[in-house]
Amino acid sequence: MTVNEPTATERTMAAFRSVFGDASVIDPGPVSGSEDVGLLATAANAPLVYWILGGADAETYLAAAAAGTIDRDIPSNHSPHFAPVIQPTLDRGVAALVAASREWLRP
Repeated sequence: MTVNEPTATERTMAAFRSVFGDASVIDPGPVSGSEDVGLLATAANAPLVYWILGGADAETYLAAAAAGTIDRDIPSNHSPHFAPVIQPTLDRGVAALVAASREWLRP
């Protein structure tokens, strides 16, 4: 089971907000998925913060959101149709990893 630890999640989201701004950092609430990272966190007795990085074309996403068809029109990362827009997704993903790392590894 993949369940984010609330305090660790808020700490990581605060780091993301400081880099990306409040409007770019959202909590989608519970989402279904099949990730094994929850087992690893439990075995290591470590807090889990699993985040989702958006990578869809902005216009396509906004149209699907307006139509209420995100779940149908925006492929998830386990879909054979998943094809994130390389830029700015790659740069934002690296920036997110750096922000989280700086938050958790600072003295």
